[in-house]
Amino acid sequence: MHKALSYFGFLILIGYACNKSGSSSAILAKVGDKELTWLEVMDIIPNNSQPKDSATLAERYIQDWIKEQVVLIKAEENLAEEKQNFDELIDEYRKSLLTYTYEQELVKQKLDTIIKEEEIVNYYKNNEGNFELKDFIVKVKYCGIAADSKNISTMQKLFYSAKPEDIVKWVKFCVDIGASYYFEEDKWIMWDEFVKNIPLEVYDVESFLRKNKSVEFEKNNNLYLITFTEFQLSGSKSPLSFERERIKNMILNKRKTELLSVMREDLYNKAIENKKVETYYPKQ
Repeated sequence: MHKALSYFGFLILIGYACNKSGSSSAILAKVGDKELTWLEVMDIIPNNSQPKDSATLAERYIQDWIKEQVVLIKAEENLAEEKQNFDELIDEYRKSLLTYTYEQELVKQKLDTIIKEEEIVNYYKNNEGNFELKDFIVKVKYCGIAADSKNISTMQKLFYSAKPEDIVKWVKFCVDIGASYYFEEDKWIMWDEFVKNIPLEVYDVESFLRKNKSVEFEKNNNLYLITFTEFQLSGSKSPLSFERERIKNMILNKRKTELLSVMREDLYNKAIENKKVETYYPKQ
């Protein structure tokens, strides 16, 4: 096999050097009654590729083609006849693909994607039972600094300050000394997501959140400072601010479903009106 492939690589190099002017019908490989021609291999070689790269690419393609044909022949030999009939499956797939592609193009052109805040609020109010938290969520501010850093007292002073100017100074300070930090005042994050970034081990999350607004601890030679500004318990009603993006997607999906339903009904009625549909069963 190696010598044969080297020979094929040599052929490809020569062909490439001759500006691909050789016979396009030349057979490079054959498995059973399946043949791989020079033209098929030429098609996968970029016009601007170097001869050595072209040879490598072509040899890999030939090897893959041979392996694929060998497996295909084995499958045809061993599978029962009824398991080899894919005509119906292919036809169904083609119809589904055509329909899906057409509908996606229609959605791109016709779907109204502008969602007003009033719609979001009304959807939330009308579907409150669907918005139950499956995990604890928190609004949190935290940072991590080397436990032996000389900047710890400055970090603590800025971190615990509620003054807007100190918060700005704290962020800049973290950046300047390369400390890890997080603070998005209005963003809820799930507890599991939070503890992926902070090595905090808590066994009773509800009790911990109820008892600790702020916490400091050392681990892995780092000092971590954490402040929880808000929290919601698992099983409680999920706040609108946490569900806003999901509600937008729900509204868009509802609009999409309605748009496609109207489209199908409209096409059906027009086909009946234009006598493009004939039925041969007694109507009730």
